[in-house]
Amino acid sequence: MILAKVIGRIVSNQKSPELTGSKLLLVQKVDRYEQPLEDIHVAIDRVGAGTGDVVLIGEWSIPESRNIYQDNMSIIAIVEKIQNDERGEETCKNST
Repeated sequence: MILAKVIGRIVSNQKSPELTGSKLLLVQKVDRYEQPLEDIHVAIDRVGAGTGDVVLIGEWSIPESRNIYQDNMSIIAIVEKIQNDERGEETCKNST
């Protein structure tokens, strides 16, 4: 799983049939202190995330799957808080 922050949305008037009804979001991988790490990616929203939310992304591939889009980057959870045990502090200010 990957920790990321939603930084925007993708709006399209035509999609592959497998993506009909799916919301596509721009996400950026972050560390446990919400500092950006890497390039920006597109993920399929499965939980109703929005801009500014810290999320968990599942990134996997199932060879037998017929829907390749379900097996790529999908937002699978909205993070409520991150507890950094070494300092006993909490980060992440999602209030959904």
